[in-house]
Amino acid sequence: MPITATYEVKCDVCHGVMDGRYDTREDAEDARQELGWVDLNGGTACPEHNTATSRDDEQ
Repeated sequence: MPITATYEVKCDVCHGVMDGRYDTREDAEDARQELGWVDLNGGTACPEHNTATSRDDEQ
């Protein structure tokens, strides 16, 4: 049985995992950006913990 790597996107704050598994790191990175899991500090944060999202909501 072959071993196949898959990639998941995990929040740096709560360690929650974004829905979906990806075949390549590039696919996971694209999904991370499309779904707004990119934090201003260069990390990964779910919408609940994303500082970029919460700052946009306050304005």
